[in-house]
Formats: sequence, structure tokens, C-alpha cells
Amino acid sequence: MSIDLCSMSAAKIANCISVGELTAEAVMVSCLDRINARDSVVKSFIDFDADRALSLARASDQQANKGILRGVPFAVKDIFDTVDLPTSWGSPIYAGVQPPRNSSCVELLIRAGAIPIGKTVTTEFAYFSPGATRNPHNLEHTPGGSSSGSAAAVADGMAALGLGSQTAASLTRPAAYCGVFGYKASQGLIDLQGVMGLAASLDSLGLMARDIDDLILARAALCGTALPHEITGYSPPQKLAFFRGPHWQEADHSTQINCVAAVEALASSGLCVTDLDCPPELYPLSEFHKTVMAFEAARARYFEFRNHPKLLSDAFYSLIEAGLSTSRADYDAALAARDAAESVLANLFLTYDAIITLAAPSSAPAGIDSTGDPLFSRMWTLMRVPTVTLPFGRDTNNLPLAFQLVGGFGADERLLANSRYIAEQLQITCTIPRL
Repeated sequence: MSIDLCSMSAAKIANCISVGELTAEAVMVSCLDRINARDSVVKSFIDFDADRALSLARASDQQANKGILRGVPFAVKDIFDTVDLPTSWGSPIYAGVQPPRNSSCVELLIRAGAIPIGKTVTTEFAYFSPGATRNPHNLEHTPGGSSSGSAAAVADGMAALGLGSQTAASLTRPAAYCGVFGYKASQGLIDLQGVMGLAASLDSLGLMARDIDDLILARAALCGTALPHEITGYSPPQKLAFFRGPHWQEADHSTQINCVAAVEALASSGLCVTDLDCPPELYPLSEFHKTVMAFEAARARYFEFRNHPKLLSDAFYSLIEAGLSTSRADYDAALAARDAAESVLANLFLTYDAIITLAAPSSAPAGIDSTGDPLFSRMWTLMRVPTVTLPFGRDTNNLPLAFQLVGGFGADERLLANSRYIAEQLQITCTIPRL
């Protein structure tokens, strides 16, 4: 086939292998070639074994029952346990640690026929201290965090799918900065066994891909939900809300203009999009998110704080200190505010099919000493609802811009279907950078 295999979607790869037009080996060779050519500068992977990946691909080609993700190479964020590759949680404390099993999500993707290609860079304990990964669209800019390596690997054509997670904006922001689609599941909806925990009330599983159908396909493997071609009875969204929210003025002008352009394009396509004022219950949520995150992280990672303080970054050490100084009363008040806001949001989804809002304050900031600001995801993560990041537009430096769609808690399948429809209306495509 005369086609760049690295640019193919996961759904296309699986289908071509199913009908005999491609082999898993050919796809894997293409990804490994891309890694060899590009990862010395992008630095997506912390660990991968080319011989092992190629052997798994060849074994896949010999299997009769190949699964819905047959032969699809996927990248695994380095907080997900893998039985064949170390899992270090982005920390020198756990460098080289070899888990005895795969995390549930890795195992379920393998069951569906996907092939883990390697472990991708994450920030320290999936918090803010950046790893080595650079943005493939401009190597002098951050890819975001903490799912930085997975986002960059997918954006650069090194893998068709990427596993990520989110506790603040750890999936939404890298997807936006790297110009790929990102899906953060409703909190608790996808099993997190074998995934490092940071804040139990916030941690959510997620996926990144170059096509919405890939997210739907991978979610089907993880949750047993409908495949893209099996979605029946779907009707396009009748009413969307455009939510600027309490932090709109903290976004740069090009990001604001780009989001408004997406809204206007959707309205021109016939969709009903209504401005949504921010309910008062949602205004303080970003600060309450910080309270919950610090309180829970201090307890989840106290062992490292007590036993290896010199191996912690200043930022992570400060997070644990802040969490230990947070009172139970303040933590409970933050959760009570979350509960009240969730009730208000659930009522809004009786009127609206989805909410359109910003994914990040700007395109990927220059420099790699920071992962950017999680401001525009904190409240949604605290309220545990699903989100989908859609790449849309470019800034004056030709860096990707994006917006996100928010759905009701547990309504992930509907949100993904709506995202698919909206992406089609906006004719969104993901372009692999050629630097």
C-alpha cells in the first residue's frame, strides 16, 4: 500500500489488518522507524524494547482472533503498570521498578489486539515537574503534562493510541498542546487497578488519538461499549452551551478568538449554541480542586515524602506540605462545594447536550521547564465529568489550538458521539508534524 502508516488512525489500522491489506508487523516497523528517526529530539519514550514490540506484532499476525484493535500500537504512560517494562512513576525513587502484572487498562487493550509499544514520559508522580518530552510541533515548547509523552508520541506518529490519566488537566492540556483528540472518562468509570494514584477523588483514565473513532474504539475495548459503526439511534445534539466561565479573561486573545470561531462555525452549520453564564456554584471550584488534590496527594504519597524527601522536586514537596497543613474541615467543605456544583451541572445537562469551553489558556507555552496552566480543566475534573479535547485552529506561531466538550457524568458514550459529529462539522484533522 502506498500510504504513510504512521499517519493512519487506529481504526484504519485495525480494519486494514482485518481484511488482509496490512500486517501488524508492517505497522510496527513503521512506528519503530518513526521512533528511531524522531524520538531522540521529541523524547516521548522513557522505555521501549523494539525487538519485543516487533515480536508481539509478528505473533499478532499469526493469531486467528485478532480483536477490535488488532495490531494497533499504543503508548503507555509511565504510571501504568506493565509486566514487561519498568514503571517508575516519573520519579528517581522508583527507577527500574518492574511490576508483576499489567494494569487493567493495558491488559484490556491487549485483549482487544492492541500492542504496547513502550512506556512514555510522565511528570514526577503525574504532577507538575516536567519530564524530558518536547512538543513535536515546536521542540522549544512544552507538550504539557502529565501525559506528555503519550500525547507527543501520538501527535508525532510514533503510536496510534496513547494511554493517559488526569488529576487536574493531565490529559486535556497535552492533547490540546500537541494537537490530538483527548478523552477523559467520567471519574471511576474505567478501572484504575495498576495505575499510580495521586488523588482518589480526582484520578481519571483517558486516551489520546488522531481520530475520534479511535477513542470510541479504545473505549469499547475498555468498557464493552458500542463500536463506531454500531452506534444506533444517534441524533445530533440539539442544543449546545458556550461556557466562557470564570477564567475566560485569563486566556490569551488568540485562544479566545479561536474558540469563538469554532462556536460560530457550529452555529453556521445549523447547531443551536447558546451562551451559558457561569452559575455561582461553579465560580470557586478551581480553588476547591487545589484543596482536594493537595489533601489527598499528601496522604497517597506520604511514604515518599517521609522516606525520600531529597529525591522529590520542590514543587511536589510543597504540594505534600500544603496537603498536610490542610484541615479535614476545609477538605470536607471543598467536597461539599463539589457536590452542590455537580447537582447544578446535572440540571444544566437536562437542557444542553454538551458544553463547549476552553481547553487551555493558550497554545503550548515556550520552554520546557513548565507544563502550562491547568486552569481550564480543574473544575470539570473536580466534578468528575467526562471531557473530550478537540484540536481546532492554529495560533500565529502555527502551534495547535483546541477547545473541549464537557458531558454529563456517566454520559461518556453520548459525549463521544457528539464530539464525533462536531468534529465532522468542523472538518477537523490531525496533521503529523514534519520538522
